[in-house]
Amino acid sequence: MKKLMIIGIALLIAGAGFSQKIKLVSGKTDLLKGEDIFEVQFTYDDMRVGKLTEEAYVKQKREEAHKNDNDNGDRWHNLWIKDREIKFEPKFIALFNKYGEKAGLFIDYHRPESKIIMVVNTYFTEPGYNIGITSSPAYVSMKISFYERLDPDKPFAVFDLIKAKGSEHFDAGSRIAEAYALAGKKFVKVLAKYVK
Repeated sequence: MKKLMIIGIALLIAGAGFSQKIKLVSGKTDLLKGEDIFEVQFTYDDMRVGKLTEEAYVKQKREEAHKNDNDNGDRWHNLWIKDREIKFEPKFIALFNKYGEKAGLFIDYHRPESKIIMVVNTYFTEPGYNIGITSSPAYVSMKISFYERLDPDKPFAVFDLIKAKGSEHFDAGSRIAEAYALAGKKFVKVLAKYVK
């Protein structure tokens, strides 16, 4: 019994190291006050995937996929890029809007009426894995920067969202999509405090 308790406590401590954190890392939030609609843009600049640069990760995965598909890894690579548009970004937007509704907060692509542009740059992705007998969830970390539409050269506020946890689904795209969903849900709750 004591052994089980010790293992349980150790797992809780280990899990705490992977909890999501959101903090304002630069700038001031005064310009967010009173705003409720933001145009959102997603970028993936200088992203690392696990311990690799995205470029090295893609090269490795294409080579692995080529052995199965004999297509130079093109099918895998197309899915890697397409998942951003059809899974990751829509999940972030949907959960942001769902949990932002109470505070009257809303994001979407191409909102020319919004004074503020919110740029979500994913700088780290841990795809996780699920091989049946063992699994590990996906994680994403992102910088969320706010720009005035009339002064788009420099952000006036930047938040760092660290290690949003995804699922342990069999499909990597679905694992990562759940991390984006959690990121959207948690970030809108933080943002709501700054727009009041």
